[in-house]
Amino acid sequence: MANQWYFTQDEVLSSPSILDGLSPAEERLRRAKGVNFIYQAGILLELPQTTLYVAGVFFHRFFMRCSMVEEKHGIHHYNIAATALFLANKTEENCRKTKDIIIAVAKVAQKNAKLIVDEQSKEYWRWRDSILMFEEIMLENLTFDLMIESPHFKLYDFLGRLSVIHNKNLRHAAWAFCNDSCLTSLPLLMDARDIAIASIFFSSTFTGERIEDVDGEPWWKALNGNEDHCAKAIQVLKEFYVENPLRKQENPYSQSPVFLLENTRRRGEDINVRSTNGTPRTDSATQSPRAKVSGVDEATGEREIETATAESASQAGPGDLDAVLKEAANNPDIHPSTNGSKRKELDSLAPESREQKRQRLSSDDDEGEVHE
Repeated sequence: MANQWYFTQDEVLSSPSILDGLSPAEERLRRAKGVNFIYQAGILLELPQTTLYVAGVFFHRFFMRCSMVEEKHGIHHYNIAATALFLANKTEENCRKTKDIIIAVAKVAQKNAKLIVDEQSKEYWRWRDSILMFEEIMLENLTFDLMIESPHFKLYDFLGRLSVIHNKNLRHAAWAFCNDSCLTSLPLLMDARDIAIASIFFSSTFTGERIEDVDGEPWWKALNGNEDHCAKAIQVLKEFYVENPLRKQENPYSQSPVFLLENTRRRGEDINVRSTNGTPRTDSATQSPRAKVSGVDEATGEREIETATAESASQAGPGDLDAVLKEAANNPDIHPSTNGSKRKELDSLAPESREQKRQRLSSDDDEGEVHE
C-alpha cells in the first residue's frame, strides 16, 4: 500500500505554499530555516539527533497540507518548528519539560543563547500559547500518524553489516548527510532506508573510502539499495549545498566530486591482487616479520633471520612467544661460543663431581664438616 507521506518531485513543487504564490526557492529557504530552528533549539535542550530528525519530518509533512504564507491564512514556519519539536519530544519520550522547551525556543528566536527568559514575561507566554494552540492543528494535519523511522538507526545497522562501523571518517560523513537531508525535502521523497544507503554512498565518495563487496556482490546490492534513489538523494543534497540557503560560511561537504556507485566499490579481485602483488598483509599479533636476505652468504642470512625472529618475539602473540624463544635459544648459530663452552665444562666436571659425592656420602667420620 502506498504511503501517504511520500511524494514525487512534482508534488513537492505543488505544495500549498507554492500554490499560494511562494516561489520554490523561497519555500526551500523557509523549510531549511524551520528545520535549522529545530536543530538549534534541540542543541540547547541536549536532545538526541534522532529526535530532531523526527521533528523535522513533522515540520515537512505539515507544510504539505498547510501553507506558510501568512497573508493567505498560512502559519509562520518558526511557530510550526517549535510545535514540531514539542511534539517530537513527546513521541520520542525524551522527557524535557514544557517550560524548558519554551525557554530554548525563545532563546533561538531572539538569537541569544544567554537570554534570560522569565516565565512571567510576554515572550514566554506568547511561545507557550503558540505551541499549545498549533499542537492540535498539527496532530489533525498529520492524521495522528506519528511513527517516524529515522535513517540514523538504519545507517548504523548497514555500516555494521558492511563491516565498516569502526571507520570513523566514513561514519561521521554519513551521519552528517543524514542530518543535512532533513534540511531539504528529501524525507518527503524517500524513506529512511533509502536515505541511509544514499548517505553511505555520499560518505564513501567524499572520503575516498571504498567498501568491499559482500559475498561477491556490490555493497548497495547486498543492502537491497535502489540505485535510482541513491542518485536522486545525491542530486537533492548537491543542489542544497550549491544553493546554500542558510548562507553557511563553512561547509565541509560543499565539494562536487563525481558520484558513481562503482567508484565506491572495492571488488574482491582487487583485494587479492593487492595482497599477492603488493605488500603482504600480515597480522602482527600472530605472525613474525621475515627479514629479506640480499648480498650476504647463506649462513649470515640465516643468522640474521633468526636474530630478527628473536628480537620480534615481543610482538608475537601469547601462543607464539614460547615457541619463538625456545627455537632461538636452541639454535647454535645464534649462541655458538656460549653453548659449546658450557657443554664442555659440564662434561668435564660431571664425573669428578659424582666421585666426590660418592666418597662424601660413604664416609662416616666427616659428617658435619665442610669440604673445600
